[in-house]
Amino acid sequence: MTRRSGMWCLSVLGLVMIGVSGCTPQKPREPKYIDDIRPIPPAIKVSSYTIQRRDLQGAILRMGDAPIRLVPVYQSVTASESYEYRLFDVAPDSVYQLLGLENSDVIIAADRFLIKNQAQFPAFVRLLQNENEATIEIRRGGEARLLKYTFVPTLQMKTGYRG
Repeated sequence: MTRRSGMWCLSVLGLVMIGVSGCTPQKPREPKYIDDIRPIPPAIKVSSYTIQRRDLQGAILRMGDAPIRLVPVYQSVTASESYEYRLFDVAPDSVYQLLGLENSDVIIAADRFLIKNQAQFPAFVRLLQNENEATIEIRRGGEARLLKYTFVPTLQMKTGYRG
């Protein structure tokens, strides 16, 4: 007996393979979002942001002062789980506004990972201070958008010529 694709097959004299519960090579399971990863839609509008790391870190430190609300968006009556959350209470000068997010944006994915509960998105935002690049997929006014971020070191200002 040999095992192929998670099924057992019986080999008779090495000439014939008799399938027990199907022994044909199985096509890899087609993921419904590769378990937690969402492929980037092909014709999505992309907005790019370059943010200085100092500004990001300062905004992250103030996150507790301006909490946001994430409310599940249910796509149909039969949906038992929602993997989209509508964003509310985006405060001026908050990290969320710095990232270009607005009230009523629907958060779909962060770095292609689905947001499966309300605590995951703020946790993702806190981790951005250690990243060089990131993406957030949203829906704004019914239009899908991909927000791409590049985080750069703080530029040193030259105060004058030193010769």
